[in-house]
Amino acid sequence: MVFACVGGRARASLAEIRPVRRPKKSPLAAGRASFAQGIRFNAMTSPRVSSLRLDALVANAREPALVIGPDRRIIGVNRALIELTGHSAEQLVGLPCHPHAPLRAGDIPGLGGSFCPPPEALDGQPSGAMTLVIQPDGGRIWRRVEFWPFHDIDGSLLGLLGLVRPIDEEHHAPDSEAHRLRTELLEVRARLQGRYGFDNLVGQGAAHRRLLDQIRTAATATVPLLIVGESGTGKRTVARTIHALGPNARSPFLPFDCAALPPEVLERNLFGIQEDEDPPGIDVGASNHEPAESQPLALPDGAFLVLGDILDLPRDLQAKLAAVDGRVRLVGLTAGEPEAALKSDRLRPDLYYALTAITLRLLPLRERVEELPLLAQHFLERANRRGGRPRYGFTPEALDALAAYDWPGNLRELNRVIEAAHLSGSQDRIAISDLPAGIRGHLGGAYLPPAPPTPGLARRDPDTRRAPADRAIPRPRP
Repeated sequence: MVFACVGGRARASLAEIRPVRRPKKSPLAAGRASFAQGIRFNAMTSPRVSSLRLDALVANAREPALVIGPDRRIIGVNRALIELTGHSAEQLVGLPCHPHAPLRAGDIPGLGGSFCPPPEALDGQPSGAMTLVIQPDGGRIWRRVEFWPFHDIDGSLLGLLGLVRPIDEEHHAPDSEAHRLRTELLEVRARLQGRYGFDNLVGQGAAHRRLLDQIRTAATATVPLLIVGESGTGKRTVARTIHALGPNARSPFLPFDCAALPPEVLERNLFGIQEDEDPPGIDVGASNHEPAESQPLALPDGAFLVLGDILDLPRDLQAKLAAVDGRVRLVGLTAGEPEAALKSDRLRPDLYYALTAITLRLLPLRERVEELPLLAQHFLERANRRGGRPRYGFTPEALDALAAYDWPGNLRELNRVIEAAHLSGSQDRIAISDLPAGIRGHLGGAYLPPAPPTPGLARRDPDTRRAPADRAIPRPRP
């Protein structure tokens, strides 16, 4: 259904909706037909409404407007909405409106997310929320969308009328509480994009801003770089962001896992096959830390070489990497403490001083608890984009449980928990029952309750943050 106008006259009538022609009838067409019947019924039983020509009112409205079916797909748009989005009616009609934000210009699925109705509207209550529309030329427009539900005579939802208004105009529908985190995430990402030129590293607060400033500085340099952080804090994601922002963004991004690859395989990948070499594992200048003779890397010029964990790199390869020229940018990742590794002779001084020209330190998630709701919403919208039942946000109890856990696996663990919760529940919002038992603070009904505390043993303060599930299992005394 398209409310396109020619010469100021509406071409389609809400009382006589014509579905878009398709080879065979689909669930979308069935939804349009159902909505059409409901509007036709309302128009026939209310002469006053019929005489006002609802279709003409929508089509000629100054405000951009759209109609969303009960299956959360767009079934009608007016000319003002077409002009606002910069996309044709054919691109908009049929688009699912799932709860994930647009990422960039040309992101058609994300455009549908810009007009995602809040759960309150789907439950029959008018509600509104701020949204971001990214136009084909990259222009970013902030608007407020108010959703007004239509019901049939039995009270079943037929569809939603969405009116898109400037954010400074008077509100006619209450703000959606369920969309509060979505709106906050949109605003945070917009600020990051405007200030730093990227928005994939979601966060807020002074420490996070300082890290982003360091990332932007590191991207403009070409010297080696060291990124330090616990497992799962996003070291490789930070490295990819630096590469994407740098002058050699089109050059290869080459990550190697020093712990997973055998030394001879790693050396062959980095330096190629060389004759008359010392066997891998023989330290070059190990006793006096003399620099090794420079050997060129068998990698393309301008490549972005990422080695993690750098402390697992054999010392002979450490010596060779410390002596390479600047054709390739060397980036080391580690979950350990490089200063302690230097003192224990696990890390050669020449490589340590080469890498620490720029050092970035990533905070563990347990030190970012105030950012956790925003990060959880970020991962939830990523899961929504991949498919499955759309989930709009979290119940307060679920957010409390997430905040109470200490996240030894950091962002990687949070992402996996949100993905599992996204698939397990059946409601619009993730509830505490959708979270794994370890996150909820117990191990489920299959386990016996913990034994009563033994006199004389220290008891845990109940107000402290819970430990991971595997550390929370009560163990018998020897």
